[in-house]
Amino acid sequence: MSQQCPYMQEPWFLLLVERCSGVVRARIAEQLGISSTALSMVLNGTGPYGNGTASTAHIAERVVHTFGRYACPHLTAESGGDQEHVITADQCRVYAHRPPPIGSPLAMQHWQACRQCPHLEASAPPVERTPVPRKTVRAPSTPSPQEAPRDHI
Repeated sequence: MSQQCPYMQEPWFLLLVERCSGVVRARIAEQLGISSTALSMVLNGTGPYGNGTASTAHIAERVVHTFGRYACPHLTAESGGDQEHVITADQCRVYAHRPPPIGSPLAMQHWQACRQCPHLEASAPPVERTPVPRKTVRAPSTPSPQEAPRDHI
C-alpha cells in the first residue's frame, strides 16, 4: 500500500483486505458492484480515496452488507432470545431473498420474518449494472491523397 489512510484502520477495510487475500480482485469488485479500479484505489490508498477527495462510505457499506455478519432477529427469537444468533451476509441473503418456501412451515415462518427484517434491503444481492459504452473520440480526418486538390501547371 502506497500510503496509510485513516479508513485503513476501520473494521470494514480489514474485512475487505481479508476477502481480497488470494482472490482475483475483479471477482470481489463484481460482488461489491463496484469497478475493479475503485477497489484497487481503495485497497492501495491511491487516487481520490488516497488523497481524501472521495468518500469511502459507499464502499464501506457495500463491504459490510456483502461480507459482514448480522444478528438474525428470527433465529435469535427462535433460540429463546437469550443469545444473539449471528449469521453471515451470504446466509442472510439466502434466507431473505429466496422464493417463498412451500414445503416447511418453519421455513415459511423464517421467510415471513425476513420480509420484516431491518437487514432485508441491505442484504439484497448486488444489482447487475449495464455497461455503458464509452464515447469514442475521433481525430480530425485529413483528406486522403486521392481527395486532396491537385494543382495543375
